[in-house]
Amino acid sequence: MTARKPTDGWALLAATVRGDSSAFEKLVVAHEALLRYVVVRRAGAVRCWSDLREVLDETWYQVLRRALAGRYDTSKRFSAWLSGLCLNVLQQRRLHPTGVPFPGAEDDCFDGPPDTAEPPDRVAEREELLVALRECLSRRGERDRRLYELIYGEGLSKVDAAKALGCSEAYVRQKLLPSFQRAMARCLAAKGFRGGATEGRA
Repeated sequence: MTARKPTDGWALLAATVRGDSSAFEKLVVAHEALLRYVVVRRAGAVRCWSDLREVLDETWYQVLRRALAGRYDTSKRFSAWLSGLCLNVLQQRRLHPTGVPFPGAEDDCFDGPPDTAEPPDRVAEREELLVALRECLSRRGERDRRLYELIYGEGLSKVDAAKALGCSEAYVRQKLLPSFQRAMARCLAAKGFRGGATEGRA
């Protein structure tokens, strides 16, 4: 599904260890959205949990700590390793709230991230793809975003999507959808992904 970019997370981490502070800044910028997604995905339904910024900062501290100690495995996807560290931070904190907002609120607090049958690298890969997909969608126009929502979000056929958009099915099938898929494929490819997340819809 994916292919690493020449300058991926491991390369930036190695440059950080060599003392390149700008490399660490680039690392944070490139992967902060993924970490935010991991945290929100695990704790989004919880009313009280540790501050998001604290979780992210602790995760990046662990990244630096392990990097300087040489405790990492570059045979893994960097996103999978990073997501695993973030999940460890959540587990250690057990998502305890910084303050209980009302009596009995402790019962509403999540007691750690849920178990998943999927391997961590597959989970991280999917989450990384979803983050990239969302970023690519944000760069498209309103019509393209609406097209995506109708076909991939609501699961409508091209005929029904065309009716909702006020155009012909032929126009959606022959021009609008292929153009959208090509644009999304280019954007995802630029982020290191191969194989369209928006392809193959009947």
